[in-house]
Amino acid sequence: MEPATGKGRRTPSTLLLRISDICKARFVGVAPSDHESLSECPSVRREAAFIEMLLDAISGLKLNNAKFQQALAPYDSEEIAIADELFTSELQYTAGLKDLYANMNKWRKPMYRCSVSSRIQEYQKLVVELQASMCKKDSEIVLLQAELDELERENMELNGKICQNALHKEGSFAIRSRVSSDMFMELHEFSSKSIHKFSKLIIRWMKVSGWNHDLSTFPTHNSVVYEKRSHKKYAVEAYFACMMLMRDKEEYLSLDIFDHIMSSKYPFDALMEAPNSNFGRFCRAKYLAAMPRSMEDSFFGNLDHRAFVENGGHPRTPFYLAFMRMSRYVWALLTVARSLHPRAEMFYVKSGTEFRRKHMQNIPAKMTTEEEKRSVRFTVMPGFKIGCTVIRCRVYLSMVNARDF
Repeated sequence: MEPATGKGRRTPSTLLLRISDICKARFVGVAPSDHESLSECPSVRREAAFIEMLLDAISGLKLNNAKFQQALAPYDSEEIAIADELFTSELQYTAGLKDLYANMNKWRKPMYRCSVSSRIQEYQKLVVELQASMCKKDSEIVLLQAELDELERENMELNGKICQNALHKEGSFAIRSRVSSDMFMELHEFSSKSIHKFSKLIIRWMKVSGWNHDLSTFPTHNSVVYEKRSHKKYAVEAYFACMMLMRDKEEYLSLDIFDHIMSSKYPFDALMEAPNSNFGRFCRAKYLAAMPRSMEDSFFGNLDHRAFVENGGHPRTPFYLAFMRMSRYVWALLTVARSLHPRAEMFYVKSGTEFRRKHMQNIPAKMTTEEEKRSVRFTVMPGFKIGCTVIRCRVYLSMVNARDF
């Protein structure tokens, strides 16, 4: 048997919507009378709508009660169940009207409206206080950030002066009788350390200036998944090692001025005595190649260093002094490598190459039993071969596809 048609189930949550519909249908376009204040209009309309809904509910109860009686004679269990359900729904709807009426009336009480208004004002006042506190904290953060930036810049200037003083205290690398593999190995260690120190200086400048190195300068290592965020520094170090050690002109690598540069207590003064020497030209070429224009502009707010170097000069600034210190050891390393018999041959390890302890050293120097399962992601510092002697290259490892060396 098909269920008898009747009103759908109504719940108290639909009552306010019903009142709104009735108010719109009855009062749209009708202006309030002269003796009806504007504040009373909403109340009168709500009451009229409520009465109409109450009468409608009573009619519904009567109708469903009649259907229930009809289902009893003759007795029809399905019709009785349907009529019972509809009658119960109408009772719930009518009970909801009672709660709705109580909620409508409490808004008429001045004390209730005053209480709600007071709580709203308290919350508004609290919001204003919180906003003022946030503005104060923001101002404090801006001031503290400015102080931090200034301290970082002062720290870098002090580091530059320390680097300058360190140039005066370092040992002599005069050739004396002839170049040797021992001298080369010592220079290799000093070159590695100087590249590492200069890379740390660059990273500090990057943090202070906000220059994002991921954008363009180190694209080779952008796809590397680092074990720690701090390991990104090895990509910076690898970049400068590559730029300083690769693609050199033979004319720059001469022993003519080697003793004068490497044994001087004041290397920058020794450079300025012959700014266009092979070492001077090496410094200028490497600075222009290794320091991107965007990086320099971000660090200093101008390209004065670059313009000075392009015009054949060597700026006496803490930053350029740090760069010259690194260049000094790299130049000496490459010059001695070229002068050895047999020559020292440089080698890099390609990405994806299987790790081999004989030729490679893991960076960071954390030796694990699973090291053999890893492969090279990039070379941090290249290695050298002098005959049968191998100076291992330093590499950053990962767990990606490995191939033979």
